[in-house]
Amino acid sequence: MSTQIDINPVAGVRRQAQFGPGAPALVYEGRTIGYAELVDDAGRLAAAMRANGVVEGDRVAYLGLNSATFLTTMLATWWLGGVFEPLNFRLAPREVGVLLERSTPRLVVTEPCHQDVVETLAGHEGFDAGAYRLVLVDNDPAVPVAIEPAAFWTPLSGFLATAGGELPEARARFEDDLAILMFTSGTTGVPKGVQLTFGNLWWNSVNVDSLVDTRRGDTNLAVAPLFHIGGLNALTLRVLVRGGTTVVRRTFDPRQTLRDIEEHRVSQAFLVPAQLSAMQQTDEFERHDLSSLRALICAGAPVPPVLLKQYEHKGVPVQQAWGLTETSPFATYLPSELTYEKAGSCGIPMPYTQVKIVDPATGEDVAAPGTTGEMWVKGPNVTPGYWKDPAMTAVSFLGGWFRTGDIGFRDEDGFFYIVDRLKDMIITGGENVYPAEVERALMEFPGVLDVAVVGVEDSRWGESVVAVMSCANGTVPDIEEVRNFTSTYLARYKLPKKLVLTGAVPRNGAGKLDKPAIRKMVAEEGRDVR
Repeated sequence: MSTQIDINPVAGVRRQAQFGPGAPALVYEGRTIGYAELVDDAGRLAAAMRANGVVEGDRVAYLGLNSATFLTTMLATWWLGGVFEPLNFRLAPREVGVLLERSTPRLVVTEPCHQDVVETLAGHEGFDAGAYRLVLVDNDPAVPVAIEPAAFWTPLSGFLATAGGELPEARARFEDDLAILMFTSGTTGVPKGVQLTFGNLWWNSVNVDSLVDTRRGDTNLAVAPLFHIGGLNALTLRVLVRGGTTVVRRTFDPRQTLRDIEEHRVSQAFLVPAQLSAMQQTDEFERHDLSSLRALICAGAPVPPVLLKQYEHKGVPVQQAWGLTETSPFATYLPSELTYEKAGSCGIPMPYTQVKIVDPATGEDVAAPGTTGEMWVKGPNVTPGYWKDPAMTAVSFLGGWFRTGDIGFRDEDGFFYIVDRLKDMIITGGENVYPAEVERALMEFPGVLDVAVVGVEDSRWGESVVAVMSCANGTVPDIEEVRNFTSTYLARYKLPKKLVLTGAVPRNGAGKLDKPAIRKMVAEEGRDVR
């Protein structure tokens, strides 16, 4: 007979408030919020939600940057047994409208910095603002209400006033209960609604705690977007449940991040390679003491070896992982001590997760080391499927295995390597070229800051390889320089045939290369294409 155990993070945060009511849970915009205060804030918001019709299973959406209110709204939603829906704060009004219509949240909490998004959306024909309870955050000094709100808004302060005196009972949540509805970045079209259960969240934390040196009472830095599963569930949620402190920054600023690590003695952080690179390129990198960073997990893309060495010089071991929103987020892990021995590897499967390589054409397992195929994942951290999309769910899951769309291989020791996304592969002259491989080589080019590689239609070759590069001031390479440099790393058919220089390579909210925007940049006339 199995016993169901309450794994609602609300229960964990309330437990920490009993252990240490005044212990710091959050540090946000110069204000420290203790555990007892965080629980009280979440409980009062939950009471207001209940008074306004939010019940178990309802979606509560949040549109805004990283903030204490983001986390409080999440906990209040779970307090009532609801489903938290963090929205990508970089979406345009019509894109937000599509997600709201698909998910039908009972409540939409919005920060003033995104007030115009909703008000623009409300002016579009066919969008019914009255279908949602729209709450505007008006009690965060970091984002004051600057313009007169439309009549349909309810100020958060007024919404809280409806709570009444008694807090609702916190609902127990179990493995199969839905916790988060998180829409993917949508780089292949319409975003998919990834359903993550409380079990998915919990098993990821078990995986991380089994391998990463995380400790109760650690200080975590949340600068990656919390609407992304890496920023939210890699470390932040787990630190709250275990009684640690999370320093919340609304957005990423490389200099501020360096200062925060030193000032707050940050021991845990989830960052993407682009953030590590931006920090290293500042004039403050050598100045700050980063030695407190014991558990720095980097994912989203392979970390260039030169960057790993620069952080090693600062006494910071970079641990790498691989996963997706659907795996909540980690499927594999590479400890820092194997960084050079297994250069380029994303590691081995997490303890309670399985990974295999499958031939995408035949569906047969690939057994031979070094042979590429699609990476499939199975485990209790993997989503049960997509929101109201049985067709996509059926295509993406076979025999309990999730088809990730990532191409990779396994070496003779069982370590996995990501080659690229299946959809991004370039076929030139009948040869397969994986952009990620070319991007890694180009990152070694002197003076390069960021790089992306895409394929464009070519009448002779089918597709040709185009490099988009952002370089340091004074670095203005031409295509022949780039080709000569990368020819020492890559076969000639993989070398870029065109070069686009840009001030910044487009990336999405998760810090990943925004390939649709990059392809559009390449296609535009008048760009500096060489």
